[in-house]
Amino acid sequence: MRRILFLPALVLFLAIPPALQAMAGDDPVAPWAMAVPPSAPATSSAAPIPPDTLTADTVRLEAVEVSVLRTRFQREASPMAISVLGEEDLRRARSGVFLTDALQGLPGVQVQNRYNPAVGERLSIRGFGGRAQFGVRGVRVLVDGIPATLPDGQSTLEHLDPGSAGRVEVLRGPASSLFGNASGGVLLLETRRPGPEAERIEVETVVGSHGLARGQVTASGRSGETEWLASGSLVQWEGFRTAPSGDGTYGASDRLGFNGQLRSPLAGGELTVTANVLDLDAENPGSLPLESRDDGARPAWGFNLAQGASKEVEQQQLGTTWRGPVGDFGAEVAVFGIRRSVWNPIPSAIIDLSRSAGGIRLEAHRESLRVPDGDAEPGRIRGTAGFEAQGQWDDRLNFLNDGGIPGARTLDQAERVRSLGLFGQLLLPLPLDVGAGEGEVLAGLRWDRHDFRARDRRDLPGDSDEAPATGDRELDAVSPSVGLSLPLLRTTAGRMDLSASVSRFFETPSTTELANRPDGAGGFNPELDALRGTAAEVGLRGLVADRVRWEAVWHRADLTNELVPFEVPDSPGRTYFRNAGESRYSGAEVALTALPLRLPLEVQATWTRTNARFRSYEVDGEDLSGRKVPGVAPNRARLAVTLESGPGFVEVAGRWEDRIPVDDGNTEFTPSHALLDLRGGLSPRELFGLEVAPWAGIENLLDRGHVASVAVNAFGGRFYEPGPGRAFRMGLRARF
Repeated sequence: MRRILFLPALVLFLAIPPALQAMAGDDPVAPWAMAVPPSAPATSSAAPIPPDTLTADTVRLEAVEVSVLRTRFQREASPMAISVLGEEDLRRARSGVFLTDALQGLPGVQVQNRYNPAVGERLSIRGFGGRAQFGVRGVRVLVDGIPATLPDGQSTLEHLDPGSAGRVEVLRGPASSLFGNASGGVLLLETRRPGPEAERIEVETVVGSHGLARGQVTASGRSGETEWLASGSLVQWEGFRTAPSGDGTYGASDRLGFNGQLRSPLAGGELTVTANVLDLDAENPGSLPLESRDDGARPAWGFNLAQGASKEVEQQQLGTTWRGPVGDFGAEVAVFGIRRSVWNPIPSAIIDLSRSAGGIRLEAHRESLRVPDGDAEPGRIRGTAGFEAQGQWDDRLNFLNDGGIPGARTLDQAERVRSLGLFGQLLLPLPLDVGAGEGEVLAGLRWDRHDFRARDRRDLPGDSDEAPATGDRELDAVSPSVGLSLPLLRTTAGRMDLSASVSRFFETPSTTELANRPDGAGGFNPELDALRGTAAEVGLRGLVADRVRWEAVWHRADLTNELVPFEVPDSPGRTYFRNAGESRYSGAEVALTALPLRLPLEVQATWTRTNARFRSYEVDGEDLSGRKVPGVAPNRARLAVTLESGPGFVEVAGRWEDRIPVDDGNTEFTPSHALLDLRGGLSPRELFGLEVAPWAGIENLLDRGHVASVAVNAFGGRFYEPGPGRAFRMGLRARF
């Protein structure tokens, strides 16, 4: 750990003296705050370095605006913790297969790549969502303004195409007052926009270890003011988990995806139409017990293979968003629809699910400037109000799994979820001046109601004692929040801002979590309640000489009725849920990006601390109060050094993860591990009339054995999902 933190300290030592020297110049306290014209945002960046101090090879950290809070802020001046990734971060020398490749360097954000597309990657923010057995829980996901999170709070990431992504914003911390059913935060993805060319075609190919092959063709262009993009991709992977018989591997997957987008002016605003199509077929190698965890062959679990554990998914999604003026107001209208079918054999059952979902969101806002007396900066006043209405209709069939063949039908159920959310938000100048100008306060309030209904459609025998099950549930919540941003320092050489926020949040159980009942009955579990809690955070962020960006955030959340997964002996591989009494998540996040000594070198370092513990929790007469919440890494760190020159770039990245508890009783832990990755590539260059950019990378360069993810409270001690050894990747992107 000391070695990991040494280089960031060295970078600060090298980068800060030039900044201090700049601050001590002829005009060390030149006021940054000045009158801002009405068209400029009130939270513009720190003043740039004077032009006469810049050299031809100077590289600067650009100012970044964020919009995930429904109001645009400079990232340093945001009242809540937000991370941003641009197109280069997401795509340069990345495989475009796993989100892990792009998101692993964000503070507070953990993506556990199970290398198992049948259950997907596990995304968590500040520990929330870290115990999801499939999909994403506790994090609200939006793609081009269209929710990927359904009304019951379940998100799926299979249809996301990292190869088409152009920008990601992550709100770290509860966002229920803005987005509703989410306890951990928000992941906002945007498809990259077409370039300035009238038409462009881009072809990308990636090959790698374990039979990885990816091909993607993207066509984009402009016609007048209309932009369009269409992308198709095919990913094939053999997997690395060996079959118990030693004959080949088990864990292969095929993914075929299409992503299309159209942007066009309409009625003084912009209309965006987005379409996604997915066809996924993946084998599920399962998790392993302790005695198999460190097996160098990294075997698949034999029972999963015998039962044909796998997943087949077909999904189609269409959404449209319009943003523009309506009289004196700005408005946004979004409408979306989803069709999804899943055939999912797990070791104990076969699940056949057909889903339809759709919704509408309407938002209106108005912004003005409050011009105070004197020379102070004008302050923004912005009011936002709107509503969201969504519906979800599921047809669920469960069968016993007889060696991969459907056996007796155990469940035939129609499920419906309807949700309604009303929200309002107000941004006001903060009448407090600490010498660098006034700050801003952002207050939000949201009311949500979720209606769950289940209808048992089984034809029960006349002499059966079992009655058809129903499961009507009504869950609602009021979620207020307030956050403030206060400028502490503004000079020609840098800035520093203070932020603080307090929020209430909630998270309903999903339909799958409600329908999976340990007693085997139909309907919804009447004993499973929504998670609720209160969170607070305080942060400091700054820029130094446009060459060092840093951030330090402390956070804490107190929860009641936390949703805890577990398994039972009669249904191995099937996850059920119960509520814990009380728990607390607290911790810190530190991030640093530096360009030291005016070299073509960039250093990025992050450290995340999450102390998650049960405060009141009893299971089967055992008091688990004080135990660590399983599935959450207490400490994580990453350090990446990128050297970039004219011909190309080379990046070396090291990541370390603390040991993770795997069950409520903390009887076992994963070993801590450190991995080293290497990647590099050439800058785009002309070749035979094409613009080509080749790249290559090695993951887990030192071939270290490690646990990539965990199955919390799995029956039989099958907690561990191993990661691959040394893996090679190489790719080529060509444009014409």
